[in-house]
Amino acid sequence: MWVLNSNENLKNLKFRKTETSEIDEVLMKWLRPARAKNIPGSGVLLQEKAREVGESLGLETFKGSNGWLEKFRTRHNIFFKQICGEEKSVNPNEVTVWIGKLKSLLKGYDCRDIFNADETGLFYRVLPDKTLCFKGEKCNSGKISKERLTILLCCNVLGDFETPVVIGKAEKPRCFKNIDVQKLSVSWKSNKKAWMTTEIMSD
Repeated sequence: MWVLNSNENLKNLKFRKTETSEIDEVLMKWLRPARAKNIPGSGVLLQEKAREVGESLGLETFKGSNGWLEKFRTRHNIFFKQICGEEKSVNPNEVTVWIGKLKSLLKGYDCRDIFNADETGLFYRVLPDKTLCFKGEKCNSGKISKERLTILLCCNVLGDFETPVVIGKAEKPRCFKNIDVQKLSVSWKSNKKAWMTTEIMSD
């Protein structure tokens, strides 16, 4: 019986290693170019991206926990540092050149038809990480909530806004009781992870 359990544990360990290596490979292909462009990142961002990768690979058991994050950082010698100085500021000349290219690309399009859209995560249960306190008082934090909504915002050059899309986990949360979702000032969508999906974007 002990041998059977050991073999099963070994299989699980090998599976986890394969799962981790697949996620690491995809994540590093995303992270290295981002850092080469001096795009700042955070632990939460790495975890969210890792979960997206895990889902795309069909790894339903992958959670992207804080423990995973620490091990990922150790495996790849990744550290968090305070951003300081202005050494990596954008070159104004490059901005001017790009604006010229952009104007050329947009020729022939009506301003009403030129849109910009972006999505963001709203961690609506996260408390501030800084607080007022008395001298000598200890400031202890609790567990950070990961409950989130995904929000898609979109507007055109004239400043005309499309209806914001808000994505939650439940099709009709308890707080929506007696509320007609169709009459909300946002378009409410849902899936089990509250993420943007191809289906929602195409809707």
